[in-house]
Parts: sequence; C-alpha cells; structure tokens
Amino acid sequence: MSGLVTDEMMAEAVVAAGLSMQGAIAGPSALASPSYKALESRSVIVGDVFVKRIHPEMLNGFDLVTAMQCATRAGEVGAGPRVFWSDAGMGAIAMQALQEGWITARQQDLQDAEVIAATMAAMKKLHGGPVLPSRFDPFAHIDALIAAHAKEGIALPDDHLWLRRAIGMAEGLQEGGALAPCRNDGSSSNLMIGPGGQVMLVDYDRAGMNDPLYDVGCLLVEMTDHERDMREGFIAYAGAFDEADFARAWLWSHVDDMLHALWARLMANRSERKSVEWIKYGEWRLLRLRMSLIHPYYEEKIRITREAA
Repeated sequence: MSGLVTDEMMAEAVVAAGLSMQGAIAGPSALASPSYKALESRSVIVGDVFVKRIHPEMLNGFDLVTAMQCATRAGEVGAGPRVFWSDAGMGAIAMQALQEGWITARQQDLQDAEVIAATMAAMKKLHGGPVLPSRFDPFAHIDALIAAHAKEGIALPDDHLWLRRAIGMAEGLQEGGALAPCRNDGSSSNLMIGPGGQVMLVDYDRAGMNDPLYDVGCLLVEMTDHERDMREGFIAYAGAFDEADFARAWLWSHVDDMLHALWARLMANRSERKSVEWIKYGEWRLLRLRMSLIHPYYEEKIRITREAA
C-alpha cells in the first residue's frame, strides 16, 4: 500500500463528501521550505469546497477525531472555514474553499499589525470553544519521537540529550493554568488572509486541549526573533502585557521547535516524498531552539514562570 493518497483514494473522499471529481482542481503541493504547507495531506478544490485527505504515512502522528472536531467548531465560531463533512476513520474532511481574494499568509504578512490583531481575535474565538476529547502533551510527543528514532535506527541530533534536558526545565508549564481548545501549530502558512483584513485559521491536525499561550507563543516567533517586537502581538491577544504569561508563551514556542524538528527528521526517513526538504525545515527549527536555550533569557523566563505559579 502506498504511503501517499492515490488518485483513487482522493476520489473516494470526494464522493463520500457528496461531491464529484468532475472539474476538481488540485490543491497545493507539499512544501517544507521556505513555507510549510500540505505536508500531511493531499487536497482538491471542487467548486466552492476544499477536500483534503491525510496521507497514510501520516496517520499515526495525529488524533484525527479531535482534529476534525476542532476544525468543525472553529468553522462554527468563524475562526476557520466552515466544515461540511468529515470522516476521521478515512482521514478526510470537506470545508469551505477560501479562493478569490484569499492568500496564504507569509512571514512578511505577520509584520502587519491589523493581520496580527485579526489572527489573535480568531484564536481567542477558537480558545473560547467547548472542551475537546483529548489533551495535547508536547513533551509526550517529543519523547515518543525520540523513541521512534531509536526504534527505527534513525540518527538523532548529537546534542539531543542536552536539548531534552534543557527543554525539560519548562515541563512545569503543564501544571495548573486553564486549558483551551488549541491548534498547537503556529506556522504562518496555516493562516489565510482574505478581503477586508479577514483571517481564518486552517490546519487542525495537532489540535487538542492545551495552554492557549502555546498557540500564542508559536505565532509570536513566526512574527519575529526579537522579544521586544513580540510584545505588540501578545497584547493583541491578552489585552495588556503580563510578564509571566508572556514568558509562558515564549517558552512554549521553543518546546514546539523541538517537537517539529524531531518530527521533520523522522519524516525525512519515513516519507516516500524524498523531494520534500524535511531536513532543511527540521535543522532550521533546531537552530532557533539551540540559540534560545543558550540565551540568558531562557533561564530567566523559567524563573519568571515558576515565581508566578
């Protein structure tokens, strides 16, 4: 069996959604660098409906029941495209196609204060929704990825033990604090910008209950590497600056760096798509992580969050 969605599998999903492949247009191609999109699934646009199906090689990495519930609820509250149909067993979903006047966000778009404000408003709508059936635990995901590398004989970064110990200093972030429905994925390419400054959140494959500041932090580091410039985006979400909450968001972003770096390295070995630059993407996330962990700000942020607990 192919690890990728075949033409027949894509047609099966489209028909199951009550649509026809006649006139269907292929969705975006897989790309890891310089943008990050369409890595988990194959998609088509049929009229005004976007249908995607998760590749079989990706199925073990995601809780699709939770992902599709989150996508549906996001559509109901206007934070994401409206969902018309989904089948978690098939790994497929059909939703509103964002076409004329809509573009995939790039990092440069995240320099626009209006885009950031609209994005944070959409995230708050999502975070205010009902409880999802499972919790997203990034540290458990990191440990599972390390174990998978060992089991499959895939080389880990030479400094992976140090990285895990250092990032483990932030595990206290999971204690206490309110949980909310989160996407747990802050890539700029998972934002769509539309007419009149609208922003829609797309891609809920890693969805689960989590600290909402995880989502905030992952987006802030997509905006800029400079802490001072992140503050405006944080205030757009929180309404005012809070040092301890800002520290939480900042720390979460680097937990996410380790998770995605290890995931990309694993997929570089597992995936049939050898043309995708998995390693390039993973090495970029590792570089940002290493730079953050050796910076004095890292331990300072740990101290700030512990004192506030």
